[in-house]
Amino acid sequence: MTRLLGVVLAGGQARRFGHDKALAMLDGLALLDHAAQALRPVSEDIAVVGRDHPIYVSIADWPAAGLGPLGGLCGALRHARDRHFDAVLTLPCDTPSLPDGLLADLAGRRVASFVAGTPVIGLWPSALANNLSDYLGGGGDLAVRAWAKAIGAEALEGWPAIPNVNRPDDLAVLRGMADR
Repeated sequence: MTRLLGVVLAGGQARRFGHDKALAMLDGLALLDHAAQALRPVSEDIAVVGRDHPIYVSIADWPAAGLGPLGGLCGALRHARDRHFDAVLTLPCDTPSLPDGLLADLAGRRVASFVAGTPVIGLWPSALANNLSDYLGGGGDLAVRAWAKAIGAEALEGWPAIPNVNRPDDLAVLRGMADR
């Protein structure tokens, strides 16, 4: 059985949103907590990267803040490796609406895999911690997709587009969908 750490990536600066979008409310719950709840069916162990959280384990970006999702992923992989988790399943805090079965599909994989249209949603074996540390130290492209390509991660095709919240209008659209 795979020991899986569910990880909410929540360290962004939310420049386009205008304020802390991880704490923005949707249906009475912060976006960050929507992500944590989505991970709960596939992992008993949940962590939040890039910020402190009163309920979940908090992990710092590595080697420093400001590297985007890859810095968060690197911190999560190092944490997972050091605590004997086999892999991390990442979900950004700004994707509160996921297709049914997506996270279970990812959780069941055994190789690095990500959603083709949303590469920050992925399964990453903790054995990749040193690889990502070296990649970040090399000063390369900080896009998750670029690192995923560099390691030969599997891009999962066929999932519908996953809405994410970058601007207040995006959240308003999701609120409107929930009201239907």
